[in-house]
Amino acid sequence: MGRLAEVHRRRFEEYYHNALEYMGRGDFPKASEFMWGAITQTLKALAAIRGYRIITHKDFFEFMRLISKELGDEELYKKFLLLNNLHRNFYEEYIDPRDFPIYYKEAELFLRRIWRIAKEIEELRKG
Repeated sequence: MGRLAEVHRRRFEEYYHNALEYMGRGDFPKASEFMWGAITQTLKALAAIRGYRIITHKDFFEFMRLISKELGDEELYKKFLLLNNLHRNFYEEYIDPRDFPIYYKEAELFLRRIWRIAKEIEELRKG
């Protein structure tokens, strides 16, 4: 993993840990923002591995459209759109706490998939 991707991986771990901590406290808006941070750092790591740089919020959407198209996986992009609600929830607190576990589960699946894609790309480059 390159230096920039490694920086984003470390930030992912920090944000992810904080998301779990705030979720355990029942502070779902704060947990939402940290989970969104974990998602964005994961995407930035994948982008760095691919030689892209994500700078703006709009860049995340463009990058995810590209990845979804390359993989032929429209559902991956739809999941990203759903998870963007975590970012909004920090400011607007509109996700009902009873629904937060749904977002958490979707975020977990999304994160695993993106890290798996990153690993596959790195293995291809080494190979």
